[in-house]
Amino acid sequence: MVSVTAVPISTSTPEKPATIYLAGDLGKSACKFLYWNTAEELQPLWLGSDVAEGVSPSVIHKFDAAGDLAESVWLQLGDSTILVGNSAADYGSSFSADKVQVAAYQIVAALGLAAIHLGIQAYNAVISLAVPLNEYRFKAEIETRLREIGEGVVFCGRQQQFTVTPSFYPEGTGLYLLHKKEREQAIADPYTRRVVVLMMGHRNLSVLVFEGGRLNANQSQTSDNLGFWNCFKADATSSGIREADYPSLMAAVTSGKPQQLSKVAGGLKDFSTAAQAVREGLTSRVETFCRDNVMDLLINSDRQTDVLIGGGVAHVMRSELRDYFTELGLAENLYFADIVGGRLLTLAEQTRNAQGDLARPLRFADVYGLAQALAGKVNRGR
Repeated sequence: MVSVTAVPISTSTPEKPATIYLAGDLGKSACKFLYWNTAEELQPLWLGSDVAEGVSPSVIHKFDAAGDLAESVWLQLGDSTILVGNSAADYGSSFSADKVQVAAYQIVAALGLAAIHLGIQAYNAVISLAVPLNEYRFKAEIETRLREIGEGVVFCGRQQQFTVTPSFYPEGTGLYLLHKKEREQAIADPYTRRVVVLMMGHRNLSVLVFEGGRLNANQSQTSDNLGFWNCFKADATSSGIREADYPSLMAAVTSGKPQQLSKVAGGLKDFSTAAQAVREGLTSRVETFCRDNVMDLLINSDRQTDVLIGGGVAHVMRSELRDYFTELGLAENLYFADIVGGRLLTLAEQTRNAQGDLARPLRFADVYGLAQALAGKVNRGR
């Protein structure tokens, strides 16, 4: 007789994949992210916005020696090699090309960096993402592309897989959520005021109107033409500044120091006249935008209205904006998004190359607000 030994059937439940929580703001000047899992606190991530597709696989070997992965991100999808962030800047960045592909690659780059830091290869990704109001229509396509990539991607030589649960919000929503939370803590009551969010970004200028805690889409507007970069180029050109000196003029505008090294001049150059032209041009365009899109919300209104300003350009124009809204009688109702300080300031200072970037907290505030809201939602669901 053959003796058969019964093998016990395991009744244990397979271990669930880890979850990465990610909040993101895909800006033109930089992509801002915060990520965490159940065992980690919020971790900030600052990633260049450039994306280059169809790169020869031979170029990735030089990035393997880089010490900072965030400076040398590359992806492989099938036979295609993609560079994301600063590594893409010299390889025909296609930021202005397919917005869906670009957004998906930027998000995957952030997830890949987070997964390496957390020591995981397969995971669920729960995402809150800020997108410009006029690109909100692409959200379903971005989600579809993320799901496709999640089936298998090589990230900096490491195989990764993920599932994704994304939520999309108009750029500036995180500012409102953060402001609402701060005001409710200050007044110890529900915050019911109407809030006009002026989002001053690198590629667009937007106004979002929140009433009763909800976005009023009909009254919210955005303009690509009035984004900082388009205005900057127009005023730089009219001031006789050549493209090679754009970085120097940008430094003069953002730092307030007109003496900058000039590639064209081959030495120090005084950019004060051009910098002043840029500031005056920005001020004029913003005032026109507010007259056309904000003024009607303030005139003959029976609702108390707060004005909340965010985006990196807001730091450059802080004094002009404060003067403008003070003249409208709104000095006591005007808030800049970095007023919360504290944890926002700490996280912003922890990002790459933050030293000297005084606008970093303002640039980081939108994603911080989304991260706070997502973390609160996750905690309530436990």
